[in-house]
Amino acid sequence: MVENFRAHQMKIILFRIILVVRRILNEYKENCICFYSSGFIVYKCINCLCRRDLESIYEEYKDDEQFKLMRSEYGEEYAETFLKDVLKSRIESGIAPAGGGGNECYQSVTNIKQTKNYNCGTTTVLQTLYGLNSQGNVTGSTNADKIATLDNEYNVDGQGHLIVYQAAAALNKYYHGSANYIYVQGKNLKESTFEDYVAKSLTNCKPVILHARTQYIGYYGGHASGHYLSLDYINRTTDIVRIVDCNNNDAYYGIHYVPLSEAFNSINKESDRYLIY
Repeated sequence: MVENFRAHQMKIILFRIILVVRRILNEYKENCICFYSSGFIVYKCINCLCRRDLESIYEEYKDDEQFKLMRSEYGEEYAETFLKDVLKSRIESGIAPAGGGGNECYQSVTNIKQTKNYNCGTTTVLQTLYGLNSQGNVTGSTNADKIATLDNEYNVDGQGHLIVYQAAAALNKYYHGSANYIYVQGKNLKESTFEDYVAKSLTNCKPVILHARTQYIGYYGGHASGHYLSLDYINRTTDIVRIVDCNNNDAYYGIHYVPLSEAFNSINKESDRYLIY
């Protein structure tokens, strides 16, 4: 009788422990961004500082011009989701060795020529959506129609260009994947970090976009302009990347293999240039 009573008591205690653990996990599922990145990380996060991590990322982005514009247009909830996406991406980068993938990482995009002198942003977004197999989500029967849809939606004619945060927003609207696109200012990156971010994104089947200055890319021959470029391949052994350029000038349009350092310099050498990944 005594043994049966003790066994019964132990079952009750165990049941209560299970309820407490479930409650804790549910709290972390709601409050801890790490939970969503990988199931096992939640154990690391029982004493989690991820809220502090999120605050640290906010400090990093709060004065960023693109973040301020995005926050102003889309609101606080959207901005917080963006910061959580940045944290998730960095956590996953920490898990994946060398940024993820093997020596060659790629997710090919379709080369499309921009239809106006100033809509390289929306054209590069459409190229990227082809790489994501999501081009069908944009209204239009031709590529020109789809570019026009994006131009109208993001007021490209009025602004004279697509803004970086809008490029990320467009990709996230039309691509329904598990990981959202985010952006980071190139000035804040080391070349090795840039390489890791690019490789990880391509390994996750997400082509990246360079918000570039063209004079740092060899095939532009010193011609200086602001321009959006698709990057859909990296060889980490030879340090070569593939640029898919939508430029409506045939001297620059097409597919180009360039040194990793040129791609990096195009967003790092000057302020307010970005990697969208």
